Amino acid sequence: MSSPARTLARPVRKRRLRWEVARRILGLAAAGSSLVVALICGFLVKDAAPVFQSQGLRFLTGREWDTSTDTYGALPMLVGTFWVTVIAVGCAAPVALGSAVFISEVLTGKARLAAKSLIELLAGVPSIVYGLIGIALLLTFVRDIFSLPDGATLLSAGLLLAVMLLPTLMTVAEDALQAVPREIRDAARALGSNRSETILGAVAPHALPALIGAVLLAAGRALGETIAVMLVVGSLDRLPQPFYNLLVPAQTMTSKIGRELNESAMGTLQYSALVGLGLLLFLITLLTTLAVHIVIPRRQAR
Repeated sequence: MSSPARTLARPVRKRRLRWEVARRILGLAAAGSSLVVALICGFLVKDAAPVFQSQGLRFLTGREWDTSTDTYGALPMLVGTFWVTVIAVGCAAPVALGSAVFISEVLTGKARLAAKSLIELLAGVPSIVYGLIGIALLLTFVRDIFSLPDGATLLSAGLLLAVMLLPTLMTVAEDALQAVPREIRDAARALGSNRSETILGAVAPHALPALIGAVLLAAGRALGETIAVMLVVGSLDRLPQPFYNLLVPAQTMTSKIGRELNESAMGTLQYSALVGLGLLLFLITLLTTLAVHIVIPRRQAR
């Protein structure tokens, strides 16, 4: 007969064994993901090396992109990506955060569930659909409002991307606000705060790290969008004149890669330059993601 101690020890050993197996599987998955990222980075560095060897830092600072003379400068695409991302995040963040506060703190019951379901449905719309809507409506609107010969501009791309970011940003921000413990709201109300004071003085500061992370993740999404931006940004490989002129056709890194990749032969300097743009985009996105993981823990610690 087995003793009671042995009988109780068996379930403990089984749980430990299951946990050990799960830990090893998760460790392998994490290692596999890291390996994939390393392989992608290695591929980009390898194929982008010729353009850096040929152009040096001129690839980052050059303004000309001429395939006939093998002159490749990424500065116009970097500036275009910067302005499109700034416009998109700058326009989407206030609307998305305000909507998230309204849904989380004002709506209740079925109304809140219906609003959030609609937002999540919008997040699943393919980017090509947004691009087609942009061509049909947004380009005409921008052209007529600013009396331009063509509505394909940096402003158009930024506004379209802002609409695309809204559902994801609203959903993540609303989840962050909902994660704030109910006790914090109750404590603020007990101290005499009204609804707006409770939201601004108690709920928002507690959720601020997650809200900052949501904005940074939205910026990462904006950096990588291709099809919709390519349809409305134009195709001019030139810097805006002046630098802050947003009513001119331009290029982003993604739109440039999308337009020319099929026209370049593998192994040519043009192909290497396009991969170089991909490497720059990869590094910028990686830095944005790292910023999320650095900012959130520090804000939570404070």
